[in-house]
Amino acid sequence: MTIDEFDAESALADISRKMSNVSIHKSNSKDDRVEKDALPRIRTLLYSNDRRQIKESVRNFRRYLTQGYSGEHDVDDLLNLHILPRIKELMEYDTGNSIKFECTWIVTNIAAGTTAQTNAIIKAGFVDLLLNCMSDKNSSMDLVSQAAWALGNIAGEASSFREELMRKGLTNYIVTALNSIYDELYDDANETLRSDGKMMFEDTEHQCNIESLLWSLSNMSRGGFCVAEYYLNYLAMFDVLSKYILFNCPKFEVEICWGLSRVLYNMHKVTPFHEKVVFTDEFNARLIELLRNGNTEVVTPVIRTIVNISCGPNESVIGLLRTRLLESITRLLDPHAPSIIRKDAYLVVSNMAAGTPEMIKHVIDHKIVISNVVAHITVPGYTYSSNDAEWIPMLYNSSYDIRDEWKVTKEALWIISNIISLGSGSSVRELMNDHPRLTELLVTLLSYHDIPLDVSEKAVESVISLIQRSNKWATYSKNIYVQSLLNLGIRSSITRLQRTNQNPGLKDLCSKLDKLLIASEEDLVQTVKVSNCMESAFGLPTVSEIKSRSSKRRVIRSIEDGDIRLISNAVNNLNI
Repeated sequence: MTIDEFDAESALADISRKMSNVSIHKSNSKDDRVEKDALPRIRTLLYSNDRRQIKESVRNFRRYLTQGYSGEHDVDDLLNLHILPRIKELMEYDTGNSIKFECTWIVTNIAAGTTAQTNAIIKAGFVDLLLNCMSDKNSSMDLVSQAAWALGNIAGEASSFREELMRKGLTNYIVTALNSIYDELYDDANETLRSDGKMMFEDTEHQCNIESLLWSLSNMSRGGFCVAEYYLNYLAMFDVLSKYILFNCPKFEVEICWGLSRVLYNMHKVTPFHEKVVFTDEFNARLIELLRNGNTEVVTPVIRTIVNISCGPNESVIGLLRTRLLESITRLLDPHAPSIIRKDAYLVVSNMAAGTPEMIKHVIDHKIVISNVVAHITVPGYTYSSNDAEWIPMLYNSSYDIRDEWKVTKEALWIISNIISLGSGSSVRELMNDHPRLTELLVTLLSYHDIPLDVSEKAVESVISLIQRSNKWATYSKNIYVQSLLNLGIRSSITRLQRTNQNPGLKDLCSKLDKLLIASEEDLVQTVKVSNCMESAFGLPTVSEIKSRSSKRRVIRSIEDGDIRLISNAVNNLNI
């Protein structure tokens, strides 16, 4: 089972939805700058019957939009000339690729502008015309990729536009173009394998087209509508992206990985997709390689992609276990790693620990990973003084993004809770033997006066799970962990939580924990007997209740990410 969690500040929101074609496509032109006062004369040439003058006109309009920086006012300068009907006419009836290409480039940069400018392109009827350019067998690959770029800008404007473009087959056209290039390049790439076995991609002729096609496909992979019915489109998108990620071409890696991440977000809980999708060992190994060696720009979408694999079916997660994932993710768990990446890295570990006992054992065996997890069970920006029994701010507290750091703390608690609730007895014992201060860390965390609700809930659940599991191992009618918790003052912490927090769920958890502590200390044998069948009758937390809270993998959703119905579920899961 999985939970959809909403994050309005998701990193996906930061990735550009629109992009002008200024310098990505190579140009050998060294012509002089096109000035604004020349635009009326250029417009006159656009309506000429002389093909050469028409070509000169559209090129100069394109250059006006691409000389240095194409800004909002430059686009308005062209729109104020009312040339869109003529541009559309040239794209409809011109039989050659060169003029169509220049016109499409102009449309691309207008669509990359403001909402009003994008809507001008839509209202002028360019969408179907651009789709025709992509489907026309006589279109050059330059024209196809430029048309995809223009439509990608339109897709970035609104989820309703993405849905309409998906319905009209845009992603299928992009996939077809990318597969065509891939088939042409694959044999050559295999012949030029590097010594480490990576496929090289040295064909600069295709690079510009591939880059624009990948960017457009990645932009189309944003959700925000009912995407499940388009799962076949997403299968094709995943297939082509998973091919291109195998190439050793850093220029493409960011867009490919964002595309993969978004596809998997969209297809979360879409059973027909997961019944057909294949995560090959080669694909998984490539992701881990990028995770291990990539810079922050690449690692961010890579870790998001891995999060989305890890929240899927066990069969998908097992494939990750065959890689060096936990070894490679270790550097991202360090407190010095950016919090947004660190949070996702812990979410991957948490999702793995929400699986089978064998998966949990795999996590437990990576000692450095678990040490980092335990080290994050703390109040961000503070250090605990045992002498004063209080949390003291550290000197660099002001530089902390406290909200993000608390999210990391919560992820660490999810991992501990999952291991204790779902792991085998030997795994739980190994965790407690390796980290004997774990009970102290949980109690001191709960003693903090301003602990967030979701963090306190998960900490309380972890303590309950620990007592339930360890009660069954206890000898001499005493549970050493219960005694340790009581000696550390946990009852005072949960009393304060009940007094200062009005959330009924947390108050109920605290009440059950208090009863479990008392019962376990006063009559352990009877408590264990009761815990096997009658917990709820005695007001104690049930084992199945706590396990159900832990046996869940989670995925993070933002405003325009995934199926709109799942986004709604995620928003409803917010603590208000």
